[in-house]
Amino acid sequence: MGKKWILIIIGILILTSWQAYYLYNGVFAEQQKKEAAAIELAKKELNLKTVTNIDHFFKNETYYVVEGKNDQGTDMIAWVGSDKEIYSEKAKEGLSEKQMIDYVKKNQNAVKIIDSRLGMEDEIPLWEVVYIDDQDRYTYYYGYFETGKRYEIYRLKESEQ
Repeated sequence: MGKKWILIIIGILILTSWQAYYLYNGVFAEQQKKEAAAIELAKKELNLKTVTNIDHFFKNETYYVVEGKNDQGTDMIAWVGSDKEIYSEKAKEGLSEKQMIDYVKKNQNAVKIIDSRLGMEDEIPLWEVVYIDDQDRYTYYYGYFETGKRYEIYRLKESEQ
């Protein structure tokens, strides 16, 4: 009787592992396809020879942000929308990630930086910086790509129940 239960448990573990693997692959396969399509579009439209980074931005619309160098060696950034619309800028036309974080720390009382990424809203290239401010609020700061100045800001405070 003991061997039978051991075999049943092993069978259930194998079946569960197999299903978890396929579920995980199914969820991320679509994401990887969309990233690959954004990279190919950016390469084609901007003559990118190398891609150094790809990231996603989800807010009111979804964008894939592709960074790389074109055939002249210029650092470029492409924002690829879910409708395959592409917007691009030379990287030197805007703030670097470090410059944007420094700007937020200096001007917004950021205590701890959580995340930063490029994004776009209403066809305006933006930086999104997520941080904890000096009042212990989780804050989303959206600043213009070129200057860092505020486009929008959202502050969330944990409710005190």
